[in-house]
Amino acid sequence: MTKKTIQFIFRKEYEAWLKIKSVGAYCPQDKYTCNDGSEFLFLDLIGRFAKEKERFYVDALFQEWKSFIEKTFKDKERSNHLSYLNKYKEFVDNICNGTISLSTSGQDNNDDTVLMSVRESINKSRDGMKSLEMYLGEEDFIKLAIESSYFFSRDLVVERFEEIKEYIKKEQIKDIKDPGVGKRCKVHYLPARYTAKEDANGVKIQKRDNDGLVFFMHNSQPLCIIYQENARKKDKEDCSENTCGGGNGNARVCQLIKRCTGYALGEKADERNFKNCIISHIWGNAIDPRYFTNLWNIAIVPAWANHLLDKDETGTLGSKLKATIQKIIIDLYKLDDNNNYDWKSIEMDAPTFNEEEVLHGNYQINTIDRIADKETLGKISKVSIPV
Repeated sequence: MTKKTIQFIFRKEYEAWLKIKSVGAYCPQDKYTCNDGSEFLFLDLIGRFAKEKERFYVDALFQEWKSFIEKTFKDKERSNHLSYLNKYKEFVDNICNGTISLSTSGQDNNDDTVLMSVRESINKSRDGMKSLEMYLGEEDFIKLAIESSYFFSRDLVVERFEEIKEYIKKEQIKDIKDPGVGKRCKVHYLPARYTAKEDANGVKIQKRDNDGLVFFMHNSQPLCIIYQENARKKDKEDCSENTCGGGNGNARVCQLIKRCTGYALGEKADERNFKNCIISHIWGNAIDPRYFTNLWNIAIVPAWANHLLDKDETGTLGSKLKATIQKIIIDLYKLDDNNNYDWKSIEMDAPTFNEEEVLHGNYQINTIDRIADKETLGKISKVSIPV
């Protein structure tokens, strides 16, 4: 496809404003790609919208440019490009404020088709988080999100892992209606988040000879072999001593945290110990009972950052945040140490992360320790984790 281009309409004014002999470095060839595949220099587009006094698109394109730089360049090269962006932003601000007069040559070269294409692309992908990212920068954003989150002490994580392992060893023989499992089956009662999707059957680890684990969910049967958080129409009897249903999808996690640390997350809003924070399953898989209440998979994250952890697209702010948290968790809890965690006993491998997405640095992590007594909440400590 032949790429369109438009003239850098403010180049003469920009060169005069910079007051330096060599301005080439200050005019990077970073390009914005529209939804239709057309590419244009950020310098061109921003200048053109500034000329049209469309400040919304000027600011939006600066945000897109900064995101492009963060994703494309590293170290010194990234720093240089951000410096060029900030210098050009200062110049454009003067244009928008009317403190720089434009030459008549800068008033020509109309291309409404180009501007319409850019408007349509930006209007289809407005992201309220970008303004915060633009203000803080990607590195500071991720650092602030992680250092504002809460994790657990290693002792608590190991203790819960052992509890889950013991729960898995507890078995009851029960008649199972689904012929894929067999008439009778060993059942393990553990909490997991309910899902009505047909692919929930993929959660099961099933062996016809009744050896090993049986994690089975079937939305077409009124069974609750694994009692399912927020489940509907489930028999209390099938849940053994555990009741099903109700809650917000994390009620069992809230109960666990309350029992272990004393902190309330699922109570009334004005009684919660953590305000504007959300329980996040860092590796997801909340419909799998080995993940749902295992504390190594749980963090209490600021509400403004939590939704980014649901995104799996690589090369994004969300994927970098998730990979960095996962790396910190593995190091903090030493999850790759088989002396502490018998992963084979629950038939899974130790969790992993994408090294290429990790933002390296030194992080000050909040960890919550176990409750001392009924009147005293678990101590919150700072732990330094180099990544």
